[in-house]
This record gives sequence, C-alpha cells and structure tokens, in this order.
Amino acid sequence: MLQKIRDTWNQPKSLKARRYANVFYDVSWNVLLLTIISVVLIGFLGAGIGAGYFASLVKDMPAPAYKTMTSQINTYSSTSDIYFGSGERIGNYTTDEVRVPVAVEKVSPFVVDALLATEDVEFYEHDGVVPKATLRAILQEATGSEDRTGGSTLTQQLIKNQMLTNEVSFERKAKEILLALRLEKAMNKDEILNAYLNVVSFGRNSMGRNISGIEAAARGVFNTSAEKLTLPQAAFLAGIPKNPFLYTPYYQGGVIKEDVSPAINRMKTVLNRMYVAGKITKEDYDAAYNYDITQDFMKTQSKPRDRYPYVVQEAELQARQIVTNYLLEQDGIVLADLKTKEQNEIRTTYAKRAHNMLRQGGFKIHMTLDKKVHEAMQQPAKNANNFDKDQYIKEEDRTLPEQTASIMIENKTGRILGFVGGRYINGKTDEVNRAMRMERQIGSTAKPILVYANAIEARMITPETTILDEEYFYRFTGPGQPKKEVENESRTHSGPVTAREALKRSLNVPAVKIYEERNQKPADTQKLVDMGIEVSEANRNASSMALGVGEVSPVNLAASYAMLANYGEHVEPYFIERIEYNGETIFEKQPKKTRIYTDRTSYLVIDMLRDVYTSGTATYARSLLNVPGDWMGKSGTTNDRRDSYLVGSNPNVTLAVWSGFDSQFGEMQNSYEVGQYYQRTQRIWSQTANRVYADNPEVFNTGARFNQPASVSAADFKDSGSFSEKKKVEERKKEEEAKKKAEEEAKKKEEAEEKKQEAEEKQEADAAAKEKADAEAKAKAEAEAKKKAEAEAKKKAEADKKKAEADKKKAEEEAKKKAEAEKKAEEDKKKEDAEAADGA
Repeated sequence: MLQKIRDTWNQPKSLKARRYANVFYDVSWNVLLLTIISVVLIGFLGAGIGAGYFASLVKDMPAPAYKTMTSQINTYSSTSDIYFGSGERIGNYTTDEVRVPVAVEKVSPFVVDALLATEDVEFYEHDGVVPKATLRAILQEATGSEDRTGGSTLTQQLIKNQMLTNEVSFERKAKEILLALRLEKAMNKDEILNAYLNVVSFGRNSMGRNISGIEAAARGVFNTSAEKLTLPQAAFLAGIPKNPFLYTPYYQGGVIKEDVSPAINRMKTVLNRMYVAGKITKEDYDAAYNYDITQDFMKTQSKPRDRYPYVVQEAELQARQIVTNYLLEQDGIVLADLKTKEQNEIRTTYAKRAHNMLRQGGFKIHMTLDKKVHEAMQQPAKNANNFDKDQYIKEEDRTLPEQTASIMIENKTGRILGFVGGRYINGKTDEVNRAMRMERQIGSTAKPILVYANAIEARMITPETTILDEEYFYRFTGPGQPKKEVENESRTHSGPVTAREALKRSLNVPAVKIYEERNQKPADTQKLVDMGIEVSEANRNASSMALGVGEVSPVNLAASYAMLANYGEHVEPYFIERIEYNGETIFEKQPKKTRIYTDRTSYLVIDMLRDVYTSGTATYARSLLNVPGDWMGKSGTTNDRRDSYLVGSNPNVTLAVWSGFDSQFGEMQNSYEVGQYYQRTQRIWSQTANRVYADNPEVFNTGARFNQPASVSAADFKDSGSFSEKKKVEERKKEEEAKKKAEEEAKKKEEAEEKKQEAEEKQEADAAAKEKADAEAKAKAEAEAKKKAEAEAKKKAEADKKKAEADKKKAEEEAKKKAEAEKKAEEDKKKEDAEAADGA
C-alpha cells in the first residue's frame, strides 16, 4: 500500500496531478513549520510568563541563609517525659501533640523504603523538586481534577511543615519550590530524611493524642520502637501521612475505629509500591499483604494524668516553677531587684514561656518517687472500709466524703518516696493534692517539735521533769478577752506527771504550761519557719501554738519529724530530682540542710516518742504494724475532730497520715462499722507501712536503731531541769504528805476511837453474852435437870411398870400355882375321898 502511494507520488499520471501534489506538499510543510514555530514561540512565551509570574510570587520573600534554614527545619517540638525516681517512665508532660525525636539510623529500613516508595521515589535523584510532577499537580489544581496525584517531594513537604503554612495557593507553592531547591543545598539527603521522619504527622495514638514523628507513631500505635517495626507495621504507618485523619486507627479518645479498612487498603497500596520498586520480595509482599495488622494495635490506653493524677499534676507544677527560674536566670533577671508589680508581671510571662517549652521542648523530668512505694501507698486510700460514711455539712449545705492524705520521706535526703493526695472514690480522685498543697492545723503533733524540743534544748525540762496536770487557764489572752481554760481531751486531770508521761498521753495542760513558762514564742516558732513552715504574725505570740493551731502541710509535718530522726538536722523535702534539656542537666536538687536542734535534744524527744507506740496514744497502730524496727512518733487531733494525724519515724523514713474532711466544719465521728475516728487514721497508717514493706522492704532498713549520742548523759534521764513547777511540785508533795500524815493521824485517832468503842461495845457485848450464857446455862441446866427428872421418872415408871408386870406375873404365877395347888389339893382330896370311899 505504502509502495503504491509512493509510486503514484513519484510518477503521477498527469502533470496537473503532479502540480497539485507539489502544491499540497509545500503548503503542508509550511503549515507544519509555522505550527512548530508557533508552539515554540508560545512555549517560550508561556515559560516567560510562568517565570515572570513565579518571580512575582516570590519577589518579596528574602532568601534565608543556609544556617537559618537548617536551624528552622531542625526545630520541632519534642514531648517532655516524666520519670519515677526508680527509673520507670510515667508518660508525657500534658500536651496536644506527642513527639519523640529519633535518628534515622535508629529507624527500621522498612519505614524508609515504604516512605520513599510511596511519597518520593526519586528522593535521592532530584534536587528538591520534580518538574513533571509539579506541572502535573498544577494542571490538576487549575482544572479542578478530582484525581490528585500530588507533586510534592519529601523536601517540599518538610518545607511546608516547618517553614510555611498549609495554605493552598500558587504563591505558597512557589515559595515551597524555591525553598526546597535551596534546602537541598543547605542539607544532605539523609539530614532531610531525618528531619522529615521526626516532623510528619501520623494521626492519633492509643491515648487519643496527636502524634508526630515515626518514634511516637511506633510507640503510640504498636507499642514498639521505630527501630523494631516489622514490614506490615512500617507499611501501615508509612501510609498514614497521606491523610492522617482518615488513616489513623484511633478516634480522639484513643478508641480503635470500628472500620479501619481505608487504612488497611492504604497499607496494601504501600506494600505494592515497595514491591514494584524492588524493595521487597514477592514472598515478603504476600506475607505482609495477608497479615492481620489489627492484632498489633495497642488497646486504648489511659493518659498518665488518669493513671497517676496527683503525680503528673505535681510534677508539671513544680517543673514549671523550676524552668521559670531557669529562664529568669538565663536572662539575668533578679526578681528581688524589681517592684512587686513588676515581679508578678515578669514571673507570669516567664511562667507561660516555661509551660510552652515543657509542652514542646523535650525536657526529661526525673522525680524522687519510688514506683513500688508510691503504688503501694495508694491501696489503703482505695479501701472504702477505712472511712466513715459521707457526711452532710450543714453550714455549707453539701455532703462530703471523709478524706485522707499521706506522705513518706527519706529522712537523710529529704526525697519524697511516695504520697497519697486524696481518696479514690469509685476509682477516681479529685484535683486537690492534700499531701503537698493542703495546710491544716496539726493538733498535738506540734508538741514534740515546738514545745518539748525547745524546752529540752533550753535545759528547762528533761523526760523525767514532773509537771502538774491540773485545772489551768492560759496566762496570755487578748486584751479584754476572758480567761480561757486549757482542757485535756479527756476533760480530766492526772495531777503530777512526768514530761514523758504527759507527751505519751498527749496531755494539753503540761504542754501549754511549759510553752508559757518558757515564754520565748517568737524564737520557738522561728524553728518552724526554719523548717519551711509558715507562721502568721498572730501565731508567733499565741500560746495555743503549743496545741497545734498553726497550719502545716502534711509534707512539711513529715519533714519536721524526719528532722528529729536526723538528730536535729532538717532536710528540705523535695519532689523533683533533676531536669534535663537538650542532653544537659539544667536542674539538679541539692539537699538544703538546716540545724534545728542538737542531737541531745532530738534523741531525748525520740526516746520519749517511742513510748507513744509502746504504751501511748498510738498503741492501736502498733498492734496492726507488721514492720519491725525502732519506731517513734505522735498522734494528733484538732478541735471538734476536724483533723486526725499520726506521724511515725524509724531511722530511715518518716510516714505521716492525715484524715478528716475538706470542710472546716466537718467532724470525724466514731463509728461501730469502721471504728473510732483515731483508729481509722492509725489503721491507714499501719496498712500503708505494711503494704510498702511487703513490696519494698529495704526502704525501711528495719535493722537500724536510734542510737544514743555521746552528748546525752545519765543526768538527762533525771529531773535535772529548771522548770519552776519542780518547787511547786515539791510543795504540793509536802502538802500532800502533810495532808496525808494528818489524814493518817486522824485516821489513827478515828481508828483508836473506833477500837475503844469497839472494846466498850465488846465489853458490853461480853457482859450481855455472859448473862446470856448464864441464862442459857441455867436454862440448859434446868432443861437438862428436867430432862434427867423426866428420864428418871420415865425410868422409874418403866421400872415400876416392869416391877408391876413382874409382880403381876409373879402373882399370876403364884395364883396359878395356888390354883394348881388348890386343884391338886382338891384332886388329892377327891382322891382321898375316893380312896376313902373305896376303903369304906
């Protein structure tokens, strides 16, 4: 066919046909040349117009320096982490976005291959931009095509995320292209890839938080590290950046979506592109394609604040204060040099900066808490049987639950090992951290650290000093105020008692007497101030401070008893061990130590407080305690049972427990179901110690004892103090002895009179008894004579009777004999008569 046409063209049948053919050829060729020239001209014109338009879009954008670009690209938020003192990670500082930076060398090769095969196949060949892909994307945008293939390289995406906005416009795209080309000269490919892996969004994690960066994605979706991601896991994550909202497997609350098929289909697409790109084998592709990725999803996780509400709250609060101070120091600002108003404004500004840095700056916050200790301490607070029923507070017209708080401190270091901020009601807590932030009156727990310690320090008393527990009124009251009686809780008095006995039994009168006689209230309360306890001006001179009217937090109360356990050296309690930032330690706690009392004073108080557990007000706690060792401590109760305390220390740790109501009007009640008010506090104390001991016994160092220092002498255990009541006690003793002697003499006289009276009564009684005896003897004799006469009469009568019977019998026998004789005589007569007759 072609040959025929060629022959016809070369050998036309006529000249006319040939001429027409030549004309057609010439015209066609010229048209083609004009068309080509036009297209080229239009192309150059379009290119010129495009170049001009591109230039107009970026004409106002200054070209950033390479160093500036590199810094901006590598500046991305990194979530701050919170750690237990025992090393376990709790979680993140509260933030809307979680990011954990990781080096590209620590990322699974599957992830890199999946991302490049899906997002940028020519990553290592292009200079930041792929023209054909960009042109295609522009045409699709201009024509409104629904099929969007995307034209951005990883470099462009990185520019958009770190240096530009998400605005959809040609201007933004032009700037993106220009900056991408420039970035390729400022950074090498691996550096760009490293930055991209830490910047790109991967949707949400199993807590429902936004996650950025491959490491946070690996942890938040599959609970593994980016280095250990498997092929299907890597493919799944690599598919998410295309549309994080659609492909993330979690809802906002961390709940797994009912339908994750779009994400799984996207994973299969990624696997296919990896296979086509030759990154995986057919066997790997098939295995990963058919793998059920849903079985690797993490189940919904609770946020750190949900698991450790009080811990995270306190860690964030204290970390914010520490970082604020760090920033102020870095900028050379000394707040003390400024006016109060300026101080508040500047601190507020820097506190906001600190908060933002902690949310995005990648700090590592290391606490002092021991995880085992802290978790063990929560158990008693979760046991509803340790608390009385909810109480209606009439004054506030609301019903409140009985609450508790506790804290354990390491004596020597001041490290807070664990604490309970409040009860767990229906498994939930509230926002009030009572252990660290609540300040309440401390009742009798003030006596050892304020009254007895200061008096012993001044050699005013010893443990054996005798004090009169009697009716007593405060010496010092306000102007115009009536006298006020100091009452013991029992409303009774015990007379002379030793200081040891008074403290053991927590008697109020002896404590106030000692405090008022010493009369050094500002100096004594300064000891509390030196231990970090605030004392109001009114309380600096108040006698009632002896009974604990000053308000103290449980953490500071525990630290004051740890001071005694440290033989008088107070160590400031602390919660944050250190904070790291950008690989450097910007804060590390240096224990603040202050000498409060001598070792002599502290040991004597310790020795007295041992009795509280063995035979005093804490014997109930001791009966429930499974932790061996040398224990000392003090119970305390405030007015109307608003607060109940027990603080106990051994040589290693101090445990303080508070029970009560958040309302100042709440009054703890004795209960048949859960025990008396103080028993509930002591039961929580013992349960807490027992649970910690079961989980982490070495914390207590139970083999240690409070050893008597050389400064303590034998005289310190005798009544060698200067307390004025010694003379009063002696006079009272003499009075009591004289009274006793008089009472004894009166008793003797009374006894003598009683004896005399008894003698007279006895004499009279004896006479009467003799008379009675004589009468009785006479009556008895008469009775016996009568009885004898009767017996004789009876005997005689019986004898007469017998004689009569004998005489009668004899008479009868004689009569019988006589009759027989007469009969015989008659018979003999008859016989004789007969014989006589016969003879006649």
